Amino acid sequence: MSHPYYPTTLDIPNYVPNQRSTLQLLVTAGVMMTCLMAACITTGTTFSKKTTSVSRFTWFCVSGILHLGFESYWLWHRHTLAGQSDLLAELWKEYAHGDSRYLSADELLLTLEVMTVFVWGPLCILTGWFILRGSNKQYFFQLVASLCHIFSCSLYFLMDLPQAVHCDPSPIYFYIYFIAFNSPWIIVPLMLVYQSYQHIDEAFKTKTKIQ
Repeated sequence: MSHPYYPTTLDIPNYVPNQRSTLQLLVTAGVMMTCLMAACITTGTTFSKKTTSVSRFTWFCVSGILHLGFESYWLWHRHTLAGQSDLLAELWKEYAHGDSRYLSADELLLTLEVMTVFVWGPLCILTGWFILRGSNKQYFFQLVASLCHIFSCSLYFLMDLPQAVHCDPSPIYFYIYFIAFNSPWIIVPLMLVYQSYQHIDEAFKTKTKIQ
């Protein structure tokens, strides 16, 4: 059966078009993300006496839940995703306009997603927990988790750039779906790496002075 993805020669067995419109899917995704962020912010605010940063706690919790939930769904359903019509499947099929590798079970992409689900996801949740508790360990785990995000997201981009043959040529799909939806996991981690370095460096300086 023909499909709307690129390259047009890509084989997508048992493909079934989405029943929900693009607008419906984007609005639904927006509402879900808003509710998730609100829940994380509320949790961080509730424990504000110990939480070092509600914004950082929210970032790592949202990232962890997306890795363990949304991306885990793709991992378990990648072979049948194209023929499914449930909400999460249709969200993935909509995103696949920006990267059709998600409908072809690409092996390199699979490797990245396995690391994301089984390592990055739990690491984000653990980092969020340390931030919530105001633990001194938070900056070490924040550094590690942020470097993991920078590594995986950079590799993700490099795997398909500069040709972007798996992306619909429409600027909306390239610049919004492929670039904008993924770039936060490079931009924010870069800032967090710098912050972690400052805190760890300061801790070493303080320890040296004491000694």
